[in-house]
Amino acid sequence: MRPDLSANESKIAPMNDAVVSSIKWFEDLEEGFSIEYSVPGLTNSEIIEFAAQYDPQRFHLDEHEAAKTHFGRLVASGFQTQLLCFRPFCEKVLRNAQAVGAPGIDSLKWLRPWYPGEELDVRVTVVSKRLSSKRIDRGYIGVELNAEANGTPVLAMEWVFIMLTKEGTTEK
Repeated sequence: MRPDLSANESKIAPMNDAVVSSIKWFEDLEEGFSIEYSVPGLTNSEIIEFAAQYDPQRFHLDEHEAAKTHFGRLVASGFQTQLLCFRPFCEKVLRNAQAVGAPGIDSLKWLRPWYPGEELDVRVTVVSKRLSSKRIDRGYIGVELNAEANGTPVLAMEWVFIMLTKEGTTEK
């Protein structure tokens, strides 16, 4: 469930270098903080190329075959959608922070197909955080990623990642 952040709109930040460069440690993220960005629409050939390698189903591979399905036309693989929505967050936030992995994805839902040419608007929101009960050098950050095309939900994902703490780490 997406939290109501209307009272916390000041916590929403566009994906820019000034914002993401300030996120390094567990302590730098607070519950309710969100970051937003867009994922450009895909071409038919990008969808087909990904599907041929990773998800070779007819509605991802062939426009004529896709037209015969309930989708009515070519659609991106759900895995392609998830990966392309996650990549900017990973590149701009996790790669430069003291993130040290994740125990897994708690929930991944494809709410409607992603069609060629549709830009996705993505919001990643911190929904929980807690210090490790076993190691003082790390904490767990729970996040939700929601992606929409033209205001319609396309993808929802929830997961937890691990970040090092300032206090428990010798490298400052």
